[in-house]
Amino acid sequence: MSDRYALAKYQTNAVEALTGVVKKVARLHDTDPDQRNQIALKQGVTLLQSPTGSGKTLVLGRVLEGLRGTLSRPTVWLWFAPYTGLVTQTRDALTEQAGSLRLRDVGKDREASGTHDGDVFVQTWATVAANNASARKVRRTSESKLSLDDLIAEWRSKGFFVGVVIDEAHLNFGANANAAARFYLDTLRPDFTILATATPKDDRLQAFSIQAGVDVASRVVIPRSEVVDAGLNKVGLKLGVIQFRPGDEALIDHEQATLTAAWSQHLRIKEQLDARGIKLTPLLLVQVEDQEKGGDDPVERVKAKLHDVGVPSSAIAIHTSGEPDPNFHTLAYDPDIEVLVFKVAVATGFDAPRAWSLVSVRPNRGTDFGLQIVGRIMRVHPLVRPFHKQDELLDSGYVFLTDPNMQVGLQSAVDEIKAVQESIELITDRLDFMDIDPTPPAEAAEAQREYLPPPPQTQQERTDRLQSLVASGMVHASVTELPLPAQDEAIQKGEAWRSAVQVPLFTGLPASAAPTADPVPTNPNLRAYPLKQDLGLPKALWRELAPDPTSINAMIDDIAKSFCQRADLKSLLMKRKTKAHLSFEDLFREVAAEGRSDDGGMDFGVRLSNAKIAERAQLAFQFNDAIDIRALKRSLLNELKAIVENDGLDVTETDMRRAIDLAGMLQPEALKEAIKEANGRNTRLDDTADIPLQYFGPDGLAPAIRSAYGVYPARMNLEERSFAELLDQDNSGAVKWWLRNPENETWATRLMLPSGKRFFPDFVVGVAGRTSKDSIALIEIKDDGSTGRLQSDNNIEKIRVHHREYRNVFWTYRSDGVWVRAAYEGSLHRIVDQKRFEIAEIVFIN
Repeated sequence: MSDRYALAKYQTNAVEALTGVVKKVARLHDTDPDQRNQIALKQGVTLLQSPTGSGKTLVLGRVLEGLRGTLSRPTVWLWFAPYTGLVTQTRDALTEQAGSLRLRDVGKDREASGTHDGDVFVQTWATVAANNASARKVRRTSESKLSLDDLIAEWRSKGFFVGVVIDEAHLNFGANANAAARFYLDTLRPDFTILATATPKDDRLQAFSIQAGVDVASRVVIPRSEVVDAGLNKVGLKLGVIQFRPGDEALIDHEQATLTAAWSQHLRIKEQLDARGIKLTPLLLVQVEDQEKGGDDPVERVKAKLHDVGVPSSAIAIHTSGEPDPNFHTLAYDPDIEVLVFKVAVATGFDAPRAWSLVSVRPNRGTDFGLQIVGRIMRVHPLVRPFHKQDELLDSGYVFLTDPNMQVGLQSAVDEIKAVQESIELITDRLDFMDIDPTPPAEAAEAQREYLPPPPQTQQERTDRLQSLVASGMVHASVTELPLPAQDEAIQKGEAWRSAVQVPLFTGLPASAAPTADPVPTNPNLRAYPLKQDLGLPKALWRELAPDPTSINAMIDDIAKSFCQRADLKSLLMKRKTKAHLSFEDLFREVAAEGRSDDGGMDFGVRLSNAKIAERAQLAFQFNDAIDIRALKRSLLNELKAIVENDGLDVTETDMRRAIDLAGMLQPEALKEAIKEANGRNTRLDDTADIPLQYFGPDGLAPAIRSAYGVYPARMNLEERSFAELLDQDNSGAVKWWLRNPENETWATRLMLPSGKRFFPDFVVGVAGRTSKDSIALIEIKDDGSTGRLQSDNNIEKIRVHHREYRNVFWTYRSDGVWVRAAYEGSLHRIVDQKRFEIAEIVFIN
């Protein structure tokens, strides 16, 4: 048996406060036995709030031990732990540190005659208040045992007080809150209730309090600073921050990198313990997410990555609900185990005093998650206490998160712990149970006010709002005769109701398209506008078509040759690892202006993940549905093999595949240029679809001199119509004719994009002196160049292609009312203003 611990000052204060509350409530019960239920619910509930690792079980055990023989009646205690695994841990702790208590088993010891003062029954809430076989068995009377319900009634008939301890109270009331409340109120009906939690605020605890109708009349709150001063909590909590070289983030499995950093820090702690002569093996905790139905096992994934990092298999232990270790609670003390992988179901309450570091790959960002992280690694091992506050490396716990966004929950938890001040709030002797206030609680009234519109501030506003509600039938006209406060209340409630009933039935539908410059009438009188043959239009426009499917393999080989010439594949062949830097941010300290301290930081090597690279590269290559990615990669591999053999390089096929994937990810523009070039050589041209001899549009369209059909076509937007007028009014002699190029029309000209999509420029213009086919120029009109839509990936791809016959496409938009020329700037990877757009310049080919 371990030595009996001496209590720290804060623990002694907590024991005295809790003991005093129970004794005071017991006196109230003795003084006014007819009010037993009200006393229990309104005065008999006490909360102990204390950080994980501060000895809550020790404090509670000493309280129950100290109450034996001191109350007017014998007392039996039912102690509830949140998980089955914690029942054994609690029983062991009480046996060692509160040895005068007699521990009982609710499943076996159900005879009232054998119950003594101070007996403690430890179990989970689900054992007695859930719809399962175990709970039903305990609640059912048999030939040999009373049901728990009858046992509690028997205790009461024999004059016992019934006390309840709910440990980790923030976890005991989850999905079973309603069942727990019913059992608590109808069966347990305890005279004393002690709640214990490490969580300062918790909705589930509050929900149970409301459900059961109990008031927490007394609170004992212990700040973390006192636990640190007593040597039971580490001084700091540091968040490991990994910084990669620019551009390397996409090449690395962040989970692998995080495990590498954590293991490196673990080895540093191990070396420091050895240097100080402390015979203790530190423990690295790794928390994984739950396995999705049909998904891969996260435990096996993490184990494989730990092996890659260099962690021996014999040093890794697993504990999950699906793979429970029967000796789980001894794992924390086994020096051969250096890494414990566990799931969220067992993330709370287990004791691991030799744990310094925790990696969480679980995508959870809540405050509760952060508090549990703090609790798991903040205990101070007894062998380290002689060096407490003397070694910065050993005085901190270390957290590593694979998702940096999870820091939100962690920081929130730290902020809550910082805010906790020492507080011992105890009940008074004043009782007034019969004064029942019929008004709603302040909290409920406040919640109701949140959903109401603000009251009117002036008489005119009051009159206007009230008249609107009366007119819409939301309030009765007689309200106007009520006092002003009643009118304001009617306005608030009436407007809230109107807002509720006027929510649209169909939400989230796309907005209607903006009206065009020439809207088509609802019932248009369509007429035919003939093509003006005297303007010199060609019979048909040349259209680019996708490469012949039968020659696609030749095009793929063409792409491979071009890409291998453009991309720097040789340097990527040897890129197997990269360097990263680990720094730490102390979450409990006020940090400097830059927000991060590099104390204890280090550089470490991170191996590139072939799987991660291949996974991400799949997206880099997957942008043209007509190109088989597997065929393209085979062709690229063959081309690279020829380069490797020619240069005599000693690399493996795995190295070559990785280099190809890296090039696709890091040099996507080179790949797109290679496809663009191959497209230019393999795209087919066709002019078999004639320009229609007639355009059918609404009657009365405005005439246009140089328009192919003599009018401004309908259904052009404002910018298109304005540019068409610019073309039509040209006096430079450059514009011979212009034609609106409708999208997706069979006869309209189009360009093939590297992605395999088609691009239909807005206008086809006949230009005097231009040396392209049929002297044609293509023009694309955009809206205001300041909008983000101009810089879309789709536009960036379009602006970089040329038509095989008509060559460059002119892009233009209005800036401050002036038409400007737009062009692609490769160094910025953006579309930029070049200069003022001049009609005369469309004669030039570039």
